[in-house]
Amino acid sequence: MRGLYQYKYTLSIPRDAQSVVPLILSIAICLLSLPGCGFMLHGDKQVITFDSKPPGVTVTLDNVVQFVTPHTIVLARSSNHQALFKKDGYEPQHLSIKREFLIGPSIIGNILPLFPVGLTVDVVTGAAWGFEKDYLAVDMAKSKTQP
Repeated sequence: MRGLYQYKYTLSIPRDAQSVVPLILSIAICLLSLPGCGFMLHGDKQVITFDSKPPGVTVTLDNVVQFVTPHTIVLARSSNHQALFKKDGYEPQHLSIKREFLIGPSIIGNILPLFPVGLTVDVVTGAAWGFEKDYLAVDMAKSKTQP
C-alpha cells in the first residue's frame, strides 16, 4: 500500500522551449530598461526660475528648500510643488506649481513598436509630466499692518 495514493507530478518543458525562456526574459528586461521618448527628450526634471517684485524675497519650496529671489532651481517633474514667498513688510504669497501631462512627448513621441514600454517608463520616471512655465514671478503686496 505504500504508493497507492502517492502521485508525483512533474512539469517538463521541451528542450526547444528551454532555450527560448532565457531569450524571452532577456528581451523583456532590455525593453523595460529602455527610456521613453519624453525621458530622452527632456528628462525627469525641469529648470524653473523664481523671481519677485521686489527682489530679495525668501522662498520656501515644499516646506524644505529655502532660497532668495531671483533663483533658478531644478524641480522633479514627478510631483506638484508648493512655494511660499515671504519678505518683511509684505504679505506672504503662496504659489502652487502643478505638473501637467505632456501629450506631445509622451503619446505622440512614443508611437513606435515599443509604445507601451516607452509610455510606461515616461510615466514612472516623471518624464511624461511637465510644468507649464519655466519662469515664475510674484508681485508682492505691501502689508496692511506694519510690524
